[in-house]
Amino acid sequence: MFLSALLVATLATISQWWFFAPVTRCLTYPLTTGLLVGLFMGNPMLGMLSGATIQLVYLGWINTGGVMPSNTMVAGIFGTALTILSGASPTLAVTFAVPFSLIGLLMVEIYQSVNSFWVHRADAELARGNVKAIRFLNYVPSLIVAIIVYGIPAFCLVFFGRGWAQGMLNMIPKSLTTALEVVGALMPALGIAMLLNYLGKKSLIPYFFIGFFLTAYLKLQIMAIAIFAGLLAYLLYINQKANATKKDAEPTDKKVRRLTLQNRTGKQENASAALEPGTNIAQNISPLNYQIKLTHSDLVKTWLWEQSDEAAYNYERLQALGLTNMMIYPIKKLYPKERQADELKKYMVFFNTEPHMVGPVIHGIALSMEEARANGAEVSAEDINGVRTGLMGPAAGIGDTVQQGIIFPILASIGATMALDHNYFGPIMFTVVFELIIYAIGYWMFMYGYKKGKESVVSILKSGLLDKVTNAFSIVGLMVVGTMAATRVTIKTPLIWHVGQSVIKLQALFNQLAPSLIPLLATLLVWWLLRKKVNASIIVVGIFIVGILCSYLGILAVI
Repeated sequence: MFLSALLVATLATISQWWFFAPVTRCLTYPLTTGLLVGLFMGNPMLGMLSGATIQLVYLGWINTGGVMPSNTMVAGIFGTALTILSGASPTLAVTFAVPFSLIGLLMVEIYQSVNSFWVHRADAELARGNVKAIRFLNYVPSLIVAIIVYGIPAFCLVFFGRGWAQGMLNMIPKSLTTALEVVGALMPALGIAMLLNYLGKKSLIPYFFIGFFLTAYLKLQIMAIAIFAGLLAYLLYINQKANATKKDAEPTDKKVRRLTLQNRTGKQENASAALEPGTNIAQNISPLNYQIKLTHSDLVKTWLWEQSDEAAYNYERLQALGLTNMMIYPIKKLYPKERQADELKKYMVFFNTEPHMVGPVIHGIALSMEEARANGAEVSAEDINGVRTGLMGPAAGIGDTVQQGIIFPILASIGATMALDHNYFGPIMFTVVFELIIYAIGYWMFMYGYKKGKESVVSILKSGLLDKVTNAFSIVGLMVVGTMAATRVTIKTPLIWHVGQSVIKLQALFNQLAPSLIPLLATLLVWWLLRKKVNASIIVVGIFIVGILCSYLGILAVI
């Protein structure tokens, strides 16, 4: 048990201490950590089933701008561990995970607040010219805090918890256990409804119902729906692109509003002029004449260092310390020793963007500007930070939308469905494919930003390509989510009416109208509440209350 506790504690620690993103990225998801906790505790099947069940609740919980609506790391690891310790059914994993996720919000507040101290220490060390201290401050203090806040509680839970966890479960009356299983069966409606709230453009909502009814009536599997949705989205994308090309070819007298960015004086600039390659960057210096150049190997190493940009994530400056750590390698290549600390200071300002997929384009641009600056171009520190801060918002909007709102739910839905069908390939497929997609794109964006300079993001935004691609992926996502509503909100009604000599089963009537009608109605109700701005935490409490009451009253049961 000691080894199990130690392994789970390590997993809990690095689920928050993001020392290298390709290792830690998917440890924020219960679908991945559930299987790992199960392996560490000797029951991989129960761990996988518990993690997949928990993941369904958090399909639509999207973390943006440093704001975490619920701590899915704690929910997945602690909730799965407690399920295994108590020997409970996987359907009860959700009822264990939700309280842990709320406690986890306090844990992340402690973690990110304490990490703010290391930023000020880094400022002081750079003022002394001590560049080496940045590496230490980015990794070691935040690791210690993560061990204290996450690792030690996880170790204690696993090492000391088996006896009281099983005793707690034995103390719960059978009727309450059944009621909590109803709650667990209802909870996925929240995750699905949150995705609908996020993806649900009015023009695209019918695709949710298409996915639902294809599954409810034709019993199609989620992979079949995903393939069908992908082909349909591609055809619509091609058609949309063809129409746009035809429209562009038509003469028009309408004036087109051009993308603008704020310059560092607060005035609006035309984006294509403000970010034109060579403008105020290398006036009389061609990159071909650079005396100091970054090699492809230097760029790859810098991109790898960028994967630690959230190791010391903190409330005060968010990714600043991690990005300063990233820039140590290229700054040392570009500048003499006496300038290195001063050049790094510009990166110790507040910075936050989507870090893995689209955000790296900003760091590539910054590298191209640093290279020009090191070769004598009139590029100031304010120029570099002006571009960085001007682009971090658009990059975050694109990255979070595509990664967390589209790619993740599609892959997680497929992976969770496979896992709940007792297929170990589900969480493995999700983890591998998800990371391959986001880091392949992230690497390409990093290099694209460096090669194209400041025009790169603007060219993407002005092309209109993003909206077309986002709509295509949203169609796939909505159809997959429709399938989840039909198969993973596993509630029914056991109500029976006696009319004379006849027995009328209410569920049979609903099945004649539309199979899985009750799960659909539950999902739509939760979605309606979210659109009315009801807080998700209040909805969670409401699901607990309604689920328990309806179970005791014999209105709802688990399929």
